[in-house]
Amino acid sequence: MTGEVPEEATATRSTIAQRLLRAVRKDGDGDGDQVDLRLVHHKRDVYRRVADRMAQLLPAPPAALGVALMRLCEEDDPRVLSPGGGERVDEALVDRLREILIALTVNFEYIEGPYVRVVELVVRNGDKPVVYRNKTYADGLDVPHRVTEARIMAGETETRFTVYPPTAAGV
Repeated sequence: MTGEVPEEATATRSTIAQRLLRAVRKDGDGDGDQVDLRLVHHKRDVYRRVADRMAQLLPAPPAALGVALMRLCEEDDPRVLSPGGGERVDEALVDRLREILIALTVNFEYIEGPYVRVVELVVRNGDKPVVYRNKTYADGLDVPHRVTEARIMAGETETRFTVYPPTAAGV
């Protein structure tokens, strides 16, 4: 019996995980809006940080780069886009981003305590790719539902989202 988990303990863990997931999903009315808002918050923050970095590489303001980046990444969630949605998309800027952007990924790593969110941006610089990484910390209550669900249900300590290229995107 050494090293084996009794059936009761497994069932209890499973029940606790299911209750926790139900509690996390609900925000009062049971439709999960609060959970979705965490993902929206992270998406906005990622696009803002990448646009700020791209503004150092391209002669364009971060706001215009953010709009062009969302178009390039085929972002369609209206909650991520600006509330008015009235920004004009500069197609020339989208094309310029397409020329230099190789990949954009977001990786959530679980460390005992906070999660680490690593945004990795790979761009062309002449013939060589250049990698930029931005690391931030997030409380477990602030990370997207998919991330906490993967950790609780499957025991995964790392969840990776591919934002660009959009054909490989999982977000």
